[in-house]
Amino acid sequence: MNSEDFNKWKSDILGDILTALAASEKLKEILVYKGARILNILLDTKRMSLDIDSNLIQDFVIKFPEKEAQKEYLEKVFSAAINRYFNRQNPVRFKLETLKIQKSPPKDHPLGWNGFSVKMNVKDSIYNVRGLPSLTIDVAAWEKLSENSIAEIDLGGYKIKAYTLERITGEKLRAFLSTLPAYRNKVNKPGEALRVKDLYDIVRIHRVKPIIDNELFWELTGGEFKSVCESRFIDCQGVETFQENWRITEEHYEADQTLPKDVKFDEVERMISIINDFFALKGITPFSFRLPIVKAMREQSIILTHNLKDVMLKKK
Repeated sequence: MNSEDFNKWKSDILGDILTALAASEKLKEILVYKGARILNILLDTKRMSLDIDSNLIQDFVIKFPEKEAQKEYLEKVFSAAINRYFNRQNPVRFKLETLKIQKSPPKDHPLGWNGFSVKMNVKDSIYNVRGLPSLTIDVAAWEKLSENSIAEIDLGGYKIKAYTLERITGEKLRAFLSTLPAYRNKVNKPGEALRVKDLYDIVRIHRVKPIIDNELFWELTGGEFKSVCESRFIDCQGVETFQENWRITEEHYEADQTLPKDVKFDEVERMISIINDFFALKGITPFSFRLPIVKAMREQSIILTHNLKDVMLKKK
């Protein structure tokens, strides 16, 4: 297979795996789904996605406060769910060969923001060739949710917990800001590629939900945006924050071969300005959040772990 065929195979098999996860009763109490695949469902579109994105649910973290215990339990539940789904195929096409879970990032994050990366290798009886690409499920650390953050949606005949369109939009706005120099300097974060794909997705959302006709949606989105920024200490003064090194952003956007060509950068620029004007009008921006002292955060993390253990002991 060439690279295009590899990507199509990867996207299709991940669709099957997501259905397998949705069919698992245990995973329904562990994960809330987000990302491009959920966005496709909410917008009724079909943009290719080469991973599965999710977050841990707080109740799971309370039940398993230690990262190693979370990892061991997730490995069992993921493997069981995928194997069960594959074995029910008639005829059986896929076989799960390996599944490993690693902490992400590998080293302990000073602010406790570690999630997990699930890496899998699958054998395909139709494409009986070596070197099929590995598959990834991203499981991010839990975050505080509001009543507007999460809803149940249908996926392959199963009900799953997923981020609402308001939450996804707020996270995409935050994701782009998190790759800009101002924030990377603030938290001493290594350089990474600008998240221009999130700008593309925000335009897609704005086309379906233009502010002029959907003020309530964008007010709720603004609340989600501010909330997710607060959890990661990301500041936003308005459009000028988004447009830091804006010409470099344009260059990255235009050069990204993975993005469809139906959204020009001029539309991105107009959309970012419109959204920020609306947020300012509603008093959502500007905002800034002081970065806590790491030592204090570590102490709070230890206290939180002990509190979670106390909660579990009382439940028993």
